[in-house]
Amino acid sequence: MPKVVDHDARRREIIGVVWRLVAEEGIQSVTTRRIAEAAGFANGALLYYFPNKDAVLIAAFQHIFDSTNTRADKAEGDRRGLAGLRTLCLEIMPLDDDRLTEARLAITFWQQALNSPEKAEMHAGFMNRWRVEMGARLTEAVEGGEIGELPSVGAVVDELISMLMGLQVLGVLSPKEATPERQLAQLDEFFARLRG
Repeated sequence: MPKVVDHDARRREIIGVVWRLVAEEGIQSVTTRRIAEAAGFANGALLYYFPNKDAVLIAAFQHIFDSTNTRADKAEGDRRGLAGLRTLCLEIMPLDDDRLTEARLAITFWQQALNSPEKAEMHAGFMNRWRVEMGARLTEAVEGGEIGELPSVGAVVDELISMLMGLQVLGVLSPKEATPERQLAQLDEFFARLRG
């Protein structure tokens, strides 16, 4: 009887290998040959799941976004208002090794998106989904009396997204300056200004 293969599980396993390679060897090591070797596959077998390196990186970036949202959904506490907004921010920020690896992959994806309308559109879609969620949490915070009326919810969301993406870059490129403590202090200051 032929062996039954869970193809979705294999794809997740390959994405996990990509993560490990990025964390241990750097993004330059992520070639189809190296991924196949690290996963214990023949190079041709990897192509059954992903046609090329580009497809693996797209899947890995999708995984980052999904993982961030899943962690935020599973976090303890209230997911509404400022508490919910803070929970999402904490899952985006590169505060530990896993989220730092996510940031490394995100930066690599951004660099590729500069020359790929498909990747740029994918990234814009992810950012828009976060913008919608952040806007909803801010609106809840206003309606719940946690903060006063905002002249522009959209402008506050744009500021927050810019800060979070900047922290991802700084966490990767300037880890001595962008320590978890300094990142959290910056987030706390942002929330203090919201509360007035």
